[in-house]
Formats: sequence, structure tokens, C-alpha cells
Amino acid sequence: MTKEKKPKEQVNESFDLSDKDEYSHDWGKFPPFHNESWYFNFIDRPNNVFLVTRLSYHMDKKKSLVLVLLIIDGKARVYFQEIPLEKMPANTWEIDKKVKYYCVKPMKQWNIKFNNSQVDLDVNLEGRFPVFNSAAGTDPLAFLKGDYTKSELVFAQMHYEQPMIATGTLILKKKGKVIETRTIKGFGHRDHSWGIREWGGIDSWNWVVAQFEDETINFYKAEALGEVKQDGIIYSKGAANIRIEKIEVTTKKKEDEKTPVSSTFIITDENGKKRTIESKTIFSQYLPLPSEKGLTEIYEQVAVFTYNGKEGDGISEYLCTTRD
Repeated sequence: MTKEKKPKEQVNESFDLSDKDEYSHDWGKFPPFHNESWYFNFIDRPNNVFLVTRLSYHMDKKKSLVLVLLIIDGKARVYFQEIPLEKMPANTWEIDKKVKYYCVKPMKQWNIKFNNSQVDLDVNLEGRFPVFNSAAGTDPLAFLKGDYTKSELVFAQMHYEQPMIATGTLILKKKGKVIETRTIKGFGHRDHSWGIREWGGIDSWNWVVAQFEDETINFYKAEALGEVKQDGIIYSKGAANIRIEKIEVTTKKKEDEKTPVSSTFIITDENGKKRTIESKTIFSQYLPLPSEKGLTEIYEQVAVFTYNGKEGDGISEYLCTTRD
């Protein structure tokens, strides 16, 4: 008797994803500035605990970068390591005694552990909505054949995203003794991308994920080489995803005229409906990235969002590049 095959679960809306896409992609040859990254965050405002972490492979530079930004009661604890690619564990990502990433259920669940002399964090991130494939660029393999557009020389990612629910435990320590335990519960988000990303070639960038009780609003707008790319998605409980096609951004900054403090986003969806979302920064981490093209400055902002009379939490990422 022939065993009946189960139908393939459809979790994307452009190219086909499979479980193996959760892991690193190796073709043996890569275009310049190839970057593969896994990004995770969660916001637990009642506990005043926020996490942003990113693991990235830079194939042309033969190195990996690992960043963990854990904010507790307004104080940031930063872990950053640059590791030669040949020393990276293959798809298990037990980086060292301090940082570990586990893909528990592909396309559905991840676990992250972080510990040092002051904290032990063990957080589980489970899909709140199915994975959405937001890839708008050329397949990275096409770059090896010279098949690309102007802006894709700077950023062209295979890219999927997923809103998450974060649960876990944070233990605070002092001189080896436990002084406090907090039960983590909040909304989070993740993405996985691979392809070209030359930070110094991007003029500006806004990436937003706003988490509300019944929906997540997720979008980006980027400018590079005289071109604008913008895209996004609205995930809602019990309803089909709605694509975002246009984003208008107005940002208020500090006296330094660089650091954002609040933004207003007017988004237009595929049906022509406009929505206004406002963000107010409650924590901002400055991340400078110097390159031969100038200084790229990233502000990773934990924000409170308001929309349609509702309040939510999330991340508003702002980038700009100043050239010499």
C-alpha cells in the first residue's frame, strides 16, 4: 500500500519555504556583501524587560557577528562577539557558555538562552501568526549570474518574518546568588534574511513592528541609489493578511537632529485604506557602522505604539548614512 502524502503547509506568499530554510544557506559561492541573519526581539513592558538579538553570517568577510541587547529597568546589558565562520557551530548555534539559539520547531518555535554573572534568561518564542514571506528582491543566486537591478546591488533579501509570543524566565543575580526572578510574558518578533546587504550603500531605513492584542503591523521603507523600496503586512486574528504598499514617515528628533524620539507613520494598504500609527521611543540603542562609504547609524528603538485608539509595543528601527 502506498503511503498517502500529507499536503504541504503553505506559510508564505511568494517563493516556497521549507523547514530547511530556517537554517544557513550554503551554495559554496556567494555574491559580494552576502549577509544571512536571524533576528529576534520581545517586549515585556510590565516587567520592564526588552530583548533584541541578531546572529549574522558575513560570507565575503568570513566572519559571524552575534549581538545580544538585553534591557532591564532601563539599563542595557550588551553582548557582542565577532567569530570566524569556520569556528561557528553548524546550525545549532550554541555560541558559547553565554548565548545559545535553538530552532525547536521550524517555522514555529525558537528558544534563546543568555546568561552572565548578573542574569539568566531563558525565553521561548512561539509563532503568534504563521511565517510570512516578505521577500521582494532577486534570488541571491541570480547575483552570481549578474541578474539584478540597481538597488539590489545594495539590498536584495530573501526574507521572511513572524510575530511571536514570548514566555520564559529572567533570573537576576548578585555575587552568585539569586536576588529576583521575573516571569517573562509578552509579544515578540523574528525575521530571517539572506542575500545582499551593504549597509553603507543604504541612505535611509525605517523598519517597524507594532504589536497589538489582535494584530501585528510590520513594514519597512528604504532608500538607496535613488530608489525607494517599501513593503509590509498587517496580520490580524481571524482574518487574511493585508499587504502594505505605501509608507509615509514623519520623525521628531532630539536637539542633535539625529536621535528619534517619536514618529508618525501613514500606511496605505493594497485596498487603498490609510492608517495612522504613532510611536514614542521608551528606549534607544545607538549602533554605529563605519564603512568605506561613510558612517551608517542605526537606532534600535523600543517603542509604545498607538493606533485606532489602541496601544501596543514593538520596535521602530531607524537608519541613516552620512557620507564623506
